[in-house]
Amino acid sequence: MSVECIQPWLAHRPRRGATVVDTIVMHATGKEDLQETIGELKDKGFSYHYIIDKSGLPHKCVPYSAVAFHAGNSYGPHEATRGTSREQDANHNFVDMTSVNEYTIGLCVVNCNDGMDAYTNEQVDACIWLIKELKGSLASLKFLTAHSIVSPGRVTDPIGLDIDRIAKKAGLEVWRP
Repeated sequence: MSVECIQPWLAHRPRRGATVVDTIVMHATGKEDLQETIGELKDKGFSYHYIIDKSGLPHKCVPYSAVAFHAGNSYGPHEATRGTSREQDANHNFVDMTSVNEYTIGLCVVNCNDGMDAYTNEQVDACIWLIKELKGSLASLKFLTAHSIVSPGRVTDPIGLDIDRIAKKAGLEVWRP
């Protein structure tokens, strides 16, 4: 399988210091069209490291050595081990203003995220393949989680994507608080 690189890269910044990347956060685009998604990401200054289209082709949008802007206000395994509060305000934002972006890879799948748009077998296979490839370069990868898990109440994606199955086949643990 190959990976297509999107140039220029989507919005990103360098990782701080000796950040250990150990978590992948799964997302859904909320749209059927890859190019429309990329245009909206550029307009808003958001990004993922990878987007997998309906055919199963991975598109690299940001180098994994950089921080992509994919999870916003979020809470993951590092916050849990640091004892960071999980308290959320009325808008479902964590009051400690935490974010998992620094130590995660954002992996997005083209899908309407409406519970009716099925993920293709090619997309699921590509997720598993890509995660295994990333593990070859990033031995520190340990967890797979979902945007809806790290940002509960604020987002729903990726509805219907079986992250437990993907994690098992790719050799990662699913992270849930």
